[in-house]
Amino acid sequence: MKVYIAAFNGEGGQGGVERVVAQQKNMLTNLGFEVILIDRNYFLLTRKIKSRKALLFLYPLIVSIFFNFKRIIRNKFLTISHGYSCPFYKNDLLIAHGNMKCYFETINQTEIKNFSGSGITAFYEKCSGRLSKKIWAVSQKVMQEWIDLYSVNANKICVVRNYINIDKFNQLGPANSKEIIFVGRLEKGKGISELIDICTTLSGYTFHFVSSIAPTAELYELSNVKISVGVSYESMPNIFKNAKVLILPSKYEGFELVTVESLCCGTPVVGYNVGAIRELSTENYCGVFMVNNKDDMISKIEYIMSLPDREYHNLRMNIYNNRDVFSDVCYMELIKKEFRCGN
Repeated sequence: MKVYIAAFNGEGGQGGVERVVAQQKNMLTNLGFEVILIDRNYFLLTRKIKSRKALLFLYPLIVSIFFNFKRIIRNKFLTISHGYSCPFYKNDLLIAHGNMKCYFETINQTEIKNFSGSGITAFYEKCSGRLSKKIWAVSQKVMQEWIDLYSVNANKICVVRNYINIDKFNQLGPANSKEIIFVGRLEKGKGISELIDICTTLSGYTFHFVSSIAPTAELYELSNVKISVGVSYESMPNIFKNAKVLILPSKYEGFELVTVESLCCGTPVVGYNVGAIRELSTENYCGVFMVNNKDDMISKIEYIMSLPDREYHNLRMNIYNNRDVFSDVCYMELIKKEFRCGN
């Protein structure tokens, strides 16, 4: 049986969505499915389009036409669509990593415009949610956003979090680490302005920003900040292991993998009431420190940095010893059940 996975960026890159796509592809292949990835480079037409805005508009339409045509000629296949990738087809499974309407209005503090790029993406998401047979939302909050903002039938959506291969993130770090890290795109939605303020206020500490995109000139002016761009995924366990704490001043997240990866290396995380931090803090997961604002974040960073080595070591051990809940073995079982594979 063929399984098509529709995802704009495919399985390449450092983003969390791309890593989930790669994970699904590998698991389904190991289960005996023929997996075909439908990304922005799959079609000749989309490879010819140079404008990213035009591509974001046309790609979901082309994917929808492609799947509907295959269904008309009675091809047998299953589909997994990520977000807005295939809005006008009854996907077997839709993965909701976030909600564009909620993201845009949270970051910009203004109502989304229907015919803007973000507005069209939100419309595509809404159509995907309405038509898809089943939806996996990465968090409770994302699930509720799709129900409330897109009027998705609550009976066909459930929470399936992001999981990782914990064998790759199995390096417990030292108790005397001094580095504060941020991992993510250096852009508005990730709280870049607050990152700058935090680094300026905590001038006596060393920060390490790991990003997939180049930083602004303002960040380069900070003398206590090291910046790494385009770090390979294979190198990330060492970065998490050697950090004292991961900070995430993001305004919106779905269920960010960086929090999970950090915790699997025993490194505590400080962040706002979003994404995985929100979910795990609600469950009292060890090492997750949820704060309300920038000042609270600064105070919590100072608290963690000032912990005696033995106390900090015990904290890391407690975090590390609870990491099995993030194992992709759990995800494999969910995939097997969804696609009705034998045990």
